[in-house]
Amino acid sequence: MMYNKTMIDVISVDDHEIISQGLISIFSETDDICVRHFCKTKDELVCLLDSKSPDELAHTLAMIDIKLEKESGFDCADFLVERGVKCLMYSSFSNAGFIFKAMEHKIKGFLSKNAEKAEILEAIRAVVNGETYIQKDLIPDMMYVSGILVTLTKKERDILDLLGEHLSNEAIAQHLDLSKRTVENYISRIFDKFNVKNRYELEQFL
Repeated sequence: MMYNKTMIDVISVDDHEIISQGLISIFSETDDICVRHFCKTKDELVCLLDSKSPDELAHTLAMIDIKLEKESGFDCADFLVERGVKCLMYSSFSNAGFIFKAMEHKIKGFLSKNAEKAEILEAIRAVVNGETYIQKDLIPDMMYVSGILVTLTKKERDILDLLGEHLSNEAIAQHLDLSKRTVENYISRIFDKFNVKNRYELEQFL
């Protein structure tokens, strides 16, 4: 697919500098993508966006890691999306649950950090042009999980999200104001629907 050649300014939102430096290397061979800014926190993003005009932000894309040192990448994405900045999750966490969560936060693209260079460039250009892009080899698992998610009750989905955050049964019970035994029953039903025996097996989908 052909895309226009308007310069795309990338904000790398990652607490590992080596990732941002790697992106510079990847984009150095292109004539339409450039890493302009590096941010490790939401506070840094606030200062950066305050200095940008709406016109500049229209051609800006943020590549965001899911887990930053002091905060969630999803919180940073919410802030950026509200201000019209297109976002692409670029993370070592590539399970289907994170992809669905990204879509819920109006993030238009998702790549794992093992994506090939050509696919990274394709994803950036697609998202900037208003398309949704999911890394191709992540789509089969995403479709499989999608079929299961529609069978979950709201409470099961809430618990599934908390399992994805690696909370203990006790912490989930406290968070949702349920008894530990009730949470265990919900988790058992979730295991059955995903056809897994324990949290370790479930994690491949979260």
